[in-house]
Amino acid sequence: MLVYIHGFNSSPASNTYHKLKALFADAQALEYPSEGLFADNMTLLCQQVELLKAAATTPLVFVGSSLGGFYTSQVAPLFSANCMLINPAIRPAQSLRQFLGRNTYFHSGRHWEFTETICNSYQNFCDRRAAPIERLVVIGRNDTTLDPEEGRQYWQNHAIIHETDDAHSIESIDAVMQASLNRWLHLG
Repeated sequence: MLVYIHGFNSSPASNTYHKLKALFADAQALEYPSEGLFADNMTLLCQQVELLKAAATTPLVFVGSSLGGFYTSQVAPLFSANCMLINPAIRPAQSLRQFLGRNTYFHSGRHWEFTETICNSYQNFCDRRAAPIERLVVIGRNDTTLDPEEGRQYWQNHAIIHETDDAHSIESIDAVMQASLNRWLHLG
């Protein structure tokens, strides 16, 4: 079962999830509030995964985009699941600082405040790169939200890195991405 985790200020209504859902009809999306503390969001995401795991008929495979890629890097190893990280945030306590203050959810238009406390909560993550799972890290060479070079450096010895000419949002699920997902889901 493909499980998607959305990015900062996003939701399961994201374009990336819709692209995945078009290819994998049973894909499921997890939800977390961007205004949540890291530890609370981890608990919430893991609870949702436990519910999906009980109903899964194929292996769990995670896909996460941006901050969802960071969460995927944290959650997937806990379930011994392979994953695809799309332009993943690397050190959110630093990279999210640019969003301190008032924010707006892309899909609902709801406003909320991103505080120092929320941002600092991301300092307390575990480095799970050594976990024995397969990872495909998709890096958009034209990403201006996150630094592509930081992603390359961070993941270079722990994942297959697949670069595209995309910006922060991917235009499509290309053949390399789809082949990895199919293999992990045992679809061919």
